[in-house]
Amino acid sequence: MAIDFGSLLTVEQKIEIIQQRINQFASEAYQLTLNRKSAETLQREEQLEIIDNNLVLLESAISIHQEELAQLS
Repeated sequence: MAIDFGSLLTVEQKIEIIQQRINQFASEAYQLTLNRKSAETLQREEQLEIIDNNLVLLESAISIHQEELAQLS
């Protein structure tokens, strides 16, 4: 039997958690964009590919969390 973890939290707690996660994701994405500029300058194609993949994941995570936040608000 699976536990519904969301039911263990209040709406306010969920909103706070989601907002914190969005901020964390945005912070990571910002740092990666700075690292990307460095990798571009140094022409590090392998690093650029890794950074770009991570940015795509972060963008997706932010979108999903924003959708959840909109549903809770």
